[in-house]
Amino acid sequence: WSCRVLWSKEQVQKDWAIARENAQKTLKGMEGSQKMALIQGSDGGNGYAGFVNMQYIIAGAQALTMNDGPQGYNTYQERLRGTSTQFPALLSVSASFDPETSRQYAEAVVEEFVTKGSNVMLGPDVEVTRATLTGRSFETISGEDPFLGSQLVQPFVIAVQQKGVISTVKHWLDNNQEIYRQTMNVEVGDRAQHEIYMPVFKAAFDAGAAAVMCSYNKVYGEHTCQNSRLLKDLLRRDLGFQGFVMSDWGATHNATASVLGGLDVEMPTGKHVKDISAVFWTNDKLEPAVDEMATNVLSSMHYVGQFDGRFPVEGMLPKYGAIDSDATSDAHRLVARTVIEDSAVLLKNSNDALPLQTKGLKIAMVGHFCNETEDKKYKQGSVWSGGGSGYVFTDKGTTPLQGVKAHIKDAASIEFSKDASAAAAADVAVICVAAHGEEGWDRANFSLPEAAELAAGVRKTNSKAKLVVLAAVPGAVTTEWLEGVDAALLMFMPGEQVGPAVARLLTGKAQPSGRLPISLPKQDEKRFTTKQYPGECPGKQKWCEHLIANFSEDVLVGYRWNDAKDVPSAFPFGFGLSYTEFELKDFDVQCSDGSMKVSVQVANVGSHTGSAVPQVYVGFPSLKPALRQLRGFSKVRLEKGKETTVHFELGEEDWSYFDVGLQRWVSAAEKGEKVTVSIGTSSADLVHTKELACGHGEKVNVRRVLQ
Repeated sequence: WSCRVLWSKEQVQKDWAIARENAQKTLKGMEGSQKMALIQGSDGGNGYAGFVNMQYIIAGAQALTMNDGPQGYNTYQERLRGTSTQFPALLSVSASFDPETSRQYAEAVVEEFVTKGSNVMLGPDVEVTRATLTGRSFETISGEDPFLGSQLVQPFVIAVQQKGVISTVKHWLDNNQEIYRQTMNVEVGDRAQHEIYMPVFKAAFDAGAAAVMCSYNKVYGEHTCQNSRLLKDLLRRDLGFQGFVMSDWGATHNATASVLGGLDVEMPTGKHVKDISAVFWTNDKLEPAVDEMATNVLSSMHYVGQFDGRFPVEGMLPKYGAIDSDATSDAHRLVARTVIEDSAVLLKNSNDALPLQTKGLKIAMVGHFCNETEDKKYKQGSVWSGGGSGYVFTDKGTTPLQGVKAHIKDAASIEFSKDASAAAAADVAVICVAAHGEEGWDRANFSLPEAAELAAGVRKTNSKAKLVVLAAVPGAVTTEWLEGVDAALLMFMPGEQVGPAVARLLTGKAQPSGRLPISLPKQDEKRFTTKQYPGECPGKQKWCEHLIANFSEDVLVGYRWNDAKDVPSAFPFGFGLSYTEFELKDFDVQCSDGSMKVSVQVANVGSHTGSAVPQVYVGFPSLKPALRQLRGFSKVRLEKGKETTVHFELGEEDWSYFDVGLQRWVSAAEKGEKVTVSIGTSSADLVHTKELACGHGEKVNVRRVLQ
């Protein structure tokens, strides 16, 4: 599978044109009250997160039944616990570095939405992670890189909408912290906006995403859901979005400002928008604005086939009782487990500590998380899944201890203790630790609780035991605890299938093939000033509702900051070990007519089957202050002793930057600059590099956004 998702942007545009034409036909003859019903949420949602009631309003139309995900169907109700699968977090999909994993994940999740009768998925989250302490860092498919997110979001969106379910990309825009998220303001430059924060949205829209959710925060001093610069200029004009804009729940503040500013649907109800009908006659701009809003909603429904029977309904509502259905299946649990395996990052593996040779082995499982799925200390979420609107209640969760006992039958013994005592006579001690993240608040620090203490305890109890750490994290953590361990596996909020996945990873039945979608910082890293994150208040207050976060680091997000500041991370973006060894050789770069072909030979020179992820980074003088950016990757599974050639195709958009003065994209070729192409195993581990001139030197379309 190439990292360039196979789809036709031209066909997407043709389908949107047809959908809009059909929407305009549907709109003809509708009364004002009918149009108003399309642009606001309704009460009586039958248990869904959001409900737009079209019953008796439009012939052949079904109600819009909106629900969270996208990390599984959130039932919200304790009585429905276990009727939907608790999939790994979207950050796990990001860590897979594999568009095919994203497609399979989305297909499984959307099948449960269809079973539950929900025809609008509130996801995926695509925000590029700027501040890695943000409480919802586990929810994003992008990690810290817009190109990574762009390649993964397209197969996700396509898979969801092929089932007649509208995919809602969120949160537009600059929603990068939970602290005072509903009132805080973001100041951000145009270059960072176009190069870092907008591209993943653009990629989703190019793949046909039919809805976008505007966020709670302010940008440029204005709430996003009434911000015409964001919703009309950047979203519609620059990115070409053709679907509908819905507010986050309660993110609408002023009816007239929202309607004229570019909002299409207020959720969860029309608290503000309902008042528009009373002032129609005093503002001649409102009626055409409402027509446009209603057309956008209908266009999206037509685009995904909801008027053509693609989404199954009885009459105009989902089948009665669908929300109570058990949507889980063995096939979905297999997908959940496989995603964990494909995204698990092997941080350390001294002396081939893993995989374990279990016959006759004395195994100790150490730490209370080895035998827990719930932790009462958390306000939201659970041990293996982050909290908030994306959380899925499950009663099918398995623990690492259960998984190990179920899958390893030839060990001499498998013992468990919350402290280090079980390790006293063990050959290997497996320590289970977890950090937690949830919606509504940011994490206080990057520490991984109990990791260092448990590792020290095991070493004191039994200095000869092999020591392996299993860590579940919602985002970046520091890794000072690694010094005293032999091996470490990092998982990003793995969900209910953590037990069997862990057992397979430990024994080598599955290969950890994830790569870090975020850089892991050293303990002393000082990335932000207070003014940058979490922001400052007017006056001398430390905290206030109207916090202002200044994104003055501009494009230096994630590994770009580490490279430009010459401050190495503890583990760089794209890093991940394997149970085998790979060699990258015969690197070649050729340019012709503004197109670049890159190839490299990947050889498995180790003793196990495994997956390599060669990564292409591109730099050029005008990219500064950034030194390089990811512009290609490919996941290649090879048996031991095998090799293959991996090909990448790059174009002028891959060596272009957004010129703030000109307000358009400018290529290195246009400026007569050479391009540096590197290939490696992470953003910091570059194996081969070549510099060359490439391109026609023509102007890049002003609306072209890096994908």
